[in-house]
Amino acid sequence: MKILIVGAGAVGFNLAKQLSMEGHDISVVEKDYDLVKRITEKLDVSVVSGSASSPTVLEEAGIQNTDMVLAVTNSDEINMVVCTLSHSYGVKTRIARIRNPEFTDEKPILHQNGFYIDHVVNPEKITINSIMDIIGTPGAIYVADFTEGDILLRGFNVPEDAPIAGKRLSELKEVESTDSFLIVAIQRNDEMVIPTGETKLLPRDNIFVLVAKEALPFFLPMVNRRADEVEKIVIYGANRISLELAKKLEDHKISVTIIEPDKEKTQQAAAVLDRTIILQGNGLDVDLLKESSIDITDFFVALSENEQTNILSALLAKRLGARKAIVLTEEPAFVPIINSLGMDIVINPRLITVGSILQHIRRGHTLSVVKFQHSEAEAMEFIADKDSKVVGKPIREIPFPQGSILGAIVREGTMQIPRGNTIINPGESVIVFALPNAIEKIQSLFSSKKD
Repeated sequence: MKILIVGAGAVGFNLAKQLSMEGHDISVVEKDYDLVKRITEKLDVSVVSGSASSPTVLEEAGIQNTDMVLAVTNSDEINMVVCTLSHSYGVKTRIARIRNPEFTDEKPILHQNGFYIDHVVNPEKITINSIMDIIGTPGAIYVADFTEGDILLRGFNVPEDAPIAGKRLSELKEVESTDSFLIVAIQRNDEMVIPTGETKLLPRDNIFVLVAKEALPFFLPMVNRRADEVEKIVIYGANRISLELAKKLEDHKISVTIIEPDKEKTQQAAAVLDRTIILQGNGLDVDLLKESSIDITDFFVALSENEQTNILSALLAKRLGARKAIVLTEEPAFVPIINSLGMDIVINPRLITVGSILQHIRRGHTLSVVKFQHSEAEAMEFIADKDSKVVGKPIREIPFPQGSILGAIVREGTMQIPRGNTIINPGESVIVFALPNAIEKIQSLFSSKKD
């Protein structure tokens, strides 16, 4: 497929890298010289320097013969213009990254006024939902949902005293029935591995578990977690994400305090929030953190635009008594570094956005794609096509590539853990976890012959 990517920031760069590896013909438009230089040096893709709102630049990038346009610049307006222009050139599929919630609410203006955008991805909305899911799952370090929220992918760190610590996966039946969950991956130090029955779970491992939503409360005790009620959250930074998050937390009757250095932003926050306490000051001010009752805070959430202050304020908040810290970073390369500093949860909206866009591009009937922030591994949800190679035969006879695992099948609305003799039926939803080297082969298995 010929794909034109507009914008070579973190989202555009990662999309170009992933899609070129998968064999697509990729062109990129970017006006920033440094970004042009970076992508030219690192990737084997066609790059055109210039403004994407210029038809001349788009034509130089080959928009006349393009199958799909991904408009992922930092400007909502540019992305909308690009999709409108793409329609006039006959581009079949147009996807735009749009941050403004006015364009991405339940009844978006985009669909009413002919902007010709087929799929809208709002990274801020995705980020807020991820934070809410983390807050709602005790001990979780990673969250993603499948099949409209009925199947959960959750990441946990294994405490030394957890019932599953030191046990092989084949022994877990002695702890609890494994019919409603499956550990699909383990991050040990910097390596992500696909476990087998003989894999032993070690303290401080990060495990990633597929679990039915109704079974999550039964799994939590296996990692020594319980459903304690979250009562207080402190947010650093008053911006669009933090204000929308605070509104949702207010709706859940959670006590919220926002700390923001800028006086004008604190006034704007106070005008739109009903029950949230707004404190003006720096997140590195010890006295201000104590004034916010940081010692009884369940989550400190650092969401400011200043990456360094986010990290330092979160470290300070934990030292002063905050139970958990969530740090937002816009730079994907910072994720493993921040994790190594002892942060509980690191969220990168740009990597989340990449996964949301990939689901519209992948071969086969792909419902969702989850990109792991700790590696380039993915969890993918497919609809099994009647013409694909996975339908109608026992799973043990399907040549799943090394570095992948079939995590779950949704059969008649119920999550099932597959066994060797399980047969996938046409139309069933299937969730697969794959390391980078196995992703392309997995797509091939789930693609129909016409794909």
